[in-house]
Amino acid sequence: MNEMTMSQRPSYLVVDSPYELPRWRPLVNWVLYIPHVIILYALQILARAVFLIYWLVLIFTGRLNSGLYSMMAMYERYNARASGFLVGWSQTYAPFEFTTDPSDNNSYPAVRLNLPAVPESVPRSAALNVLKAIPHYILLMIYFVGAAVVAIISWFAVLFTGVWPQGMRAFLVRVSNYQYRIWTYVTMVDNDYPKFGLPPA
Repeated sequence: MNEMTMSQRPSYLVVDSPYELPRWRPLVNWVLYIPHVIILYALQILARAVFLIYWLVLIFTGRLNSGLYSMMAMYERYNARASGFLVGWSQTYAPFEFTTDPSDNNSYPAVRLNLPAVPESVPRSAALNVLKAIPHYILLMIYFVGAAVVAIISWFAVLFTGVWPQGMRAFLVRVSNYQYRIWTYVTMVDNDYPKFGLPPA
């Protein structure tokens, strides 16, 4: 596979919603988010267990299992939608939907997550991606700290102005897309080594 730059890859996460929203949203959305937290906790446990099986299947068969991959993609999309509602990217409540198709079905237009399909062939050596990605995860943790600070500041901005700061929202989307780029590498559906740093807006 020829190396593809970050700018050539489409954005995995796309947020398409107005920046304006009611000022009371930061005070209420976290309460409405609680049911999703419970479901996400269960889905995260499932996704981690599935990844181990998925990884072992590659080791022993030399192929990626699309069904197992789709289950992991389901967790990522559910998390993206629920988190998008939490931070106020949509006033519409995130659906309790468990679609396993890696491509987004556009049932929650404000927050869409499109993930690559499983390639036809992958070398067994791709199993090492999970180790090679460790430096990226260390950098990602730093970005997550910054993203948490930005999210809190943005919530106060919404509380007082009723508008999401555009630059701050763009930063959070870029952090998320860096995370998903690493995720596609670790799940071995895109085996070009990721570039360090945030993708372009």
